Amino acid sequence: MSTGIDSLVSGKSQAGKPLLCLEVNPPRGTDIEPVLERYRGLSGVDFVNVTDSALAKMKLSGLVFGALMKQRCGLEPLVNLSCRDRNVIALQSDLLGAWSLGVRSIVALTGDAVTVGDLPDAKGVFEVNSLGLLSILATLNSGKDLAGLDLKGKTGYVPGVVVNPNARNRDAEIRRLIRKREAGGTYSLSQPVFDIEQAVGFFEAAAGAGIANMVGLMPFKSAKAFEAVAKIPGIKVPEGLLERVKAAPEEDVAKISIDVACQIAERVRPYVRGFHVVSGGSPMLALELSQRLSGWIRGL
Repeated sequence: MSTGIDSLVSGKSQAGKPLLCLEVNPPRGTDIEPVLERYRGLSGVDFVNVTDSALAKMKLSGLVFGALMKQRCGLEPLVNLSCRDRNVIALQSDLLGAWSLGVRSIVALTGDAVTVGDLPDAKGVFEVNSLGLLSILATLNSGKDLAGLDLKGKTGYVPGVVVNPNARNRDAEIRRLIRKREAGGTYSLSQPVFDIEQAVGFFEAAAGAGIANMVGLMPFKSAKAFEAVAKIPGIKVPEGLLERVKAAPEEDVAKISIDVACQIAERVRPYVRGFHVVSGGSPMLALELSQRLSGWIRGL
């Protein structure tokens, strides 16, 4: 189903069907082969979203790992880049390096607070936020650096952004999304959603923002894992779903999570351009969900 990076600009696959993106977390260490092997030969997925030390937990460079996934697995990476860990010199340098390695799309993130991660006493940089990073992308794409000097070879990144459909103030979140679009964002990957009605309401309202929204869907393998997800800042879990999961036999929880994700996908499909499967701590379950969604998309 791979449709190429150009489909992020149009927001559609060549067949006019929803796009499908699968989140991939780089390893904590240099042993990359087991992770690459997991995704080698993967079909039915248009893109992989490669994270950047998500939740401030150190992992191998997402920019490098995204390039490796493209080179070794033939998968088009949408690579997260966080402002938390880099000043504007490092951001420019890393972006030039990633382009040279074949990365063609960057998801601009302000970044999670360091206090939620493994090294809470580390110092966050945050010299710019996601809007500032979008400006840097536009500058490098124009053939200049931030000092106004000409580049010897410019970039041509397709910029992405993130959006949170779980936000308490829906209108304010949509206004932020519009500002990101005005700053150059062409598509958005959303935080995972579990509340069907809230998801439908948000993406219906956001459909006019002029950006290709991809709804986040996250499977979970146990009630304990789901309770942990419910505590993540920016995530909203309906009390009824949480109680349903707690009451279910443990062996049924994964199936419930996949069924709920597919129900959300079906309901929000008229208002989004595609689906973003969030792996969290369950990469194999995310693969299972992505394959189920892929089969459904093929049948549309």
